[in-house]
Amino acid sequence: LDAPNSWTYYFASPKPTMIKQNVTPIWHNFPAVFLYGFRWQPLLLAVSMSILIALAGDGLLGWAVFMILYAMLFKYSFVALQRTAEGNMRPPPLDGEVLAGEYDLPLKLYGVLLLFALAVNSIGNSVGPLAGGLFALFGLLVFPASIMLLAVTESFTDAINPLLLLRLIIDIRWSYLALYGLLFLLTIAQSNMISLLDGKLPPSLVAPVMLFLMVYFTLLTFHIMGYILYQNHETLGHRVEQDDKETDLEDQRLIHFEGMMAAGHKDAAIAELRGLLKEYPGDLDIRRRLHQLLVVEQQCDWLGKHSRRYLPLLLKAGQEPKAVDVYLDCGRLGVTCSLDSADDHYQLARALSRSGQHTAVVKLLNGLHKCFPESETIPQAYLLTARTLCEQLNQDELAVKVLKFVLKRYPQHPLVPEVQAYLEAVERLAK
Repeated sequence: LDAPNSWTYYFASPKPTMIKQNVTPIWHNFPAVFLYGFRWQPLLLAVSMSILIALAGDGLLGWAVFMILYAMLFKYSFVALQRTAEGNMRPPPLDGEVLAGEYDLPLKLYGVLLLFALAVNSIGNSVGPLAGGLFALFGLLVFPASIMLLAVTESFTDAINPLLLLRLIIDIRWSYLALYGLLFLLTIAQSNMISLLDGKLPPSLVAPVMLFLMVYFTLLTFHIMGYILYQNHETLGHRVEQDDKETDLEDQRLIHFEGMMAAGHKDAAIAELRGLLKEYPGDLDIRRRLHQLLVVEQQCDWLGKHSRRYLPLLLKAGQEPKAVDVYLDCGRLGVTCSLDSADDHYQLARALSRSGQHTAVVKLLNGLHKCFPESETIPQAYLLTARTLCEQLNQDELAVKVLKFVLKRYPQHPLVPEVQAYLEAVERLAK
């Protein structure tokens, strides 16, 4: 019944420290959230389901078609929730991987509903109607949390575990109350729309229109639950790795920036992004856009200043390949990246080394002790320099000089035995 998933925050103790990404709260992003169901993929799904059920008609065939399409809707909705929880605000594609893949999550959801119904009936019969009613109320309160747990852990047992359900609710607190309020309003809105349309539609259109509304509100419900998880991913201890092409494209903070770019006012767009960074200094998406624009416009002064802040954030977020790209962009334009600590230089140098940029490693770390004379990271950085010189650039003599400098300058450092051993190995090779 269970399958592993990357969202393991419920069992992490202590939870890892996340880099704040300043996610736009859902209540500041309602226009984009409510338009989710009107993107072409959900719209095509809703229209197709409406037409197919109308063509199938009543009877056994109609019932079978309805059940198959209903399972397909839940499958698509779970994928939408998972993608939204990872910060991807685009609806899933209508392809075979999404629609024809495994249907374990809808089946597990049916299992949760069946188990809940059996539990309510059993408690009502054995303890009394009041107890059964109270348990039913508890189930209704935690049901959104159960769906979210099922989506992100893909575990049936997690989805019915009262301790995990309560822990999720307590962790996100007010966001869960807001979620429940939104879902309650959606239910009322759907009922009101059905009431307004009742008797005003031709009989042949009643079922397709009602089904369209059901699909829209179902997808919107799952999207909102995913957004609440995304909004609270730091609290829940989950690192969201945003893809450049699949970040929150509907971020309302960027409306003025997008307008300036569309009008070709790039200087004004740069000023707009710089202004946003004063309010959201840790937002990697805004910094990514600013970096790209500064590179295109070759505004080297601002590029150097921005990279000084951008590179450490990328490294702390675990986005080393992007940090390497940013550093190389600066190098191509002749911009010197001056970071604020020896640790940042060392971490960036390690990323460059893993990317095969060996000359850049030596250049970045050269003279580091002059900039940060009190740093304890210098021996590590210079050992990396020596290894790069010897193993990658075939400059053994220069590597020996670096190693001897470390031994002379930092004789009490814990790394001295390793430096001494490597020096002896390099000297043997040089003979």
